[in-house]
Amino acid sequence: MDKLSLENVLLFTVFFVPGFIYLKSYRLFFAEQRTDFSKDLYEAFGFSFINVIVFGYPLYYINKNNFILQNTFLYFAILILIIIIVPIIVAFIFYIISNTKWFNKFMINPTKGAWDSFFSKKESYYVIVTLKNGRKIGGKYGLNSFSSTYPSPKEIYIEELWELNAENGFENLIAQNQGILIIESEISTIEFFI
Repeated sequence: MDKLSLENVLLFTVFFVPGFIYLKSYRLFFAEQRTDFSKDLYEAFGFSFINVIVFGYPLYYINKNNFILQNTFLYFAILILIIIIVPIIVAFIFYIISNTKWFNKFMINPTKGAWDSFFSKKESYYVIVTLKNGRKIGGKYGLNSFSSTYPSPKEIYIEELWELNAENGFENLIAQNQGILIIESEISTIEFFI
C-alpha cells in the first residue's frame, strides 16, 4: 500500500474536495432532495477536474522549486482559494445567473417549484390563508416568518395574526399571539397583499 504522503493527500484534495464543496454550496442556494452522496461522486470529480484544468498552472507553479518552503502562507492561501473559495463562488454565480430572465429563456430554472421560487424572495406580505375547511386566516408574513423548502413538506409560519372583516380586509392585530404554523395538508390557497 502506498504511503500517505503530502503528494497523495494533495492529489485527493485537489481532485475531490472542490467538487464536494461545490455540490454542498449549490444545495444551500437551491432546494434539492437529499441523495446518497455515492451517486454524486461523478459530478464531484467532474467539477474538481474542470477546476484543476482551469487552475492547472497555478497548482503546478506552487508545487515546484520548494515554493512551499519559501512561501508557506501564500502556498496554503492559494490552495484554500482554489479548493474552497472558488467552488463556493461558482455555485453562487450559477445561482445568480439562473435567476435571470435571460437564463430562463434558454434553460430550465433549477428551482423546484413555485412555492420555493416565491418564498426565496424573502419579502414581507400580508396574507390570507384559506384552509380546506373554509376558514380564513389573516396575518403578516414578515422577516421573522418562515416557509419550508423542497424536499420538506410545505409548511408556513406566519409571525402575526390579524382579524379579518367581512370583506376580508385586515382589521386589527390579534394581541398576545406568537403567530401560527400551518401545514400543507390544511392549505387550500394563500393570497398575498402588499
